[in-house]
Amino acid sequence: MQLWKTSAAIVYLGSYLPLSAILMAQDVDFDIADRGICSYHDITAWNCASPFKHPAASIIVLVACSLCFLACLAALRFVPTKHRVTIIESKHIPADLINYVIPYIVSFVSLDYADKGKFLGFMIFLGWIFWITFKSGQIVMNPLLAAMGWKLFEVKFSFVGSSNVLTGRILSTTDIVPSGTYLQGSLQDVMIVKGSPPGD
Repeated sequence: MQLWKTSAAIVYLGSYLPLSAILMAQDVDFDIADRGICSYHDITAWNCASPFKHPAASIIVLVACSLCFLACLAALRFVPTKHRVTIIESKHIPADLINYVIPYIVSFVSLDYADKGKFLGFMIFLGWIFWITFKSGQIVMNPLLAAMGWKLFEVKFSFVGSSNVLTGRILSTTDIVPSGTYLQGSLQDVMIVKGSPPGD
């Protein structure tokens, strides 16, 4: 299954859910929070103070990234795994952290929702990284998936019934071992394996 640009953008934005939480934490107005956000009278009058300096931006970015991450997990869950492959060689490889970590570093260099110029520049920067990862076929590989139990493997394999040996990458929720036979589907250039080999 090939990822279109819109679907790839959803997967990409979902991987930055922790970054959106960091930006929200940096947007907290602690002076207001220390004084108390709501009294009983304020709650009944719908007149509560916001604990954020820019509540609309903070909440929208967090909600958008959360929804994108849930959509990413759903996409991985519903990829059809109809093809049987036999693994010849398998090597676990860590997710590429460089492109993923740089935006977190940038977020701590006086990035503020109020500074529209810096924030726009940061969005352009994220867009450029997205385009690179999309064109290189790396879009579905990010450390946030590792936290959800997904592992990336570089493999030599053959389809059951074929003698052709191929190479590729597998994103899996289980260890991929040589001589194992697995049901797999694909998402962009990465094969997806869910669960143990048939018969285990």
